[in-house]
Amino acid sequence: MNKFLLLLKNTFIPKQYNYFEMFTQGAIISLKAAEALEIAFSDQSINIDEIRKIKEIEHEGDAHVHKSLRILEDAFITPIDQEDLMDILVSIEEVTDHIDYVAAHIYCLNITKSDKYFDIFIETIVSACQKMVDLMRLIDDVKHLDTKAIYKLINEINDLEEVADRNYNESLRELFTVEKDPIEVIKKKEIYQRMEDVLDRVEDAADAVEKILVAKL
Repeated sequence: MNKFLLLLKNTFIPKQYNYFEMFTQGAIISLKAAEALEIAFSDQSINIDEIRKIKEIEHEGDAHVHKSLRILEDAFITPIDQEDLMDILVSIEEVTDHIDYVAAHIYCLNITKSDKYFDIFIETIVSACQKMVDLMRLIDDVKHLDTKAIYKLINEINDLEEVADRNYNESLRELFTVEKDPIEVIKKKEIYQRMEDVLDRVEDAADAVEKILVAKL
């Protein structure tokens, strides 16, 4: 092939790109942030140095989503609607962002000790983020989707979000029943809410995947 034809080929024929791999990479970053939060809470005393590391992971997530959005914006042809791809990409990044919000509020509110409700939230967040990674890997090959396995993971993520809802309700009931210090009530309520929000964002990512399945089927 002469140089002129090669130039035409590289200019006008879109390069093959695995857009779905973007989702897996983003979900892995979210899981990394969740696991960092778990490490910070691994003792009854919260490790603030580990909490600070989550901001670095959030920056990694920002860089990934910005790079991925530029690739999508420049794409000539995508395997599914470009807007749907962007919705999933952004919804995954929202998970990382909300884990960072948890970390920032723990630091700013000077939360120094864990409790049983924090532990349940964190266990649920890590499990949901792992399932989100598994889900994104399953949709990596859009031409050969295992819809049964995909819906199973979506349902499991929805179940974990319900676990978080119940934990949130129980945590508030005990907080307002037992805690006498109004400052502690305000501080813990804020963290409980932020942790519950993370599960909502994972569910949003699963819903965005389900939207693609419904459209495809």
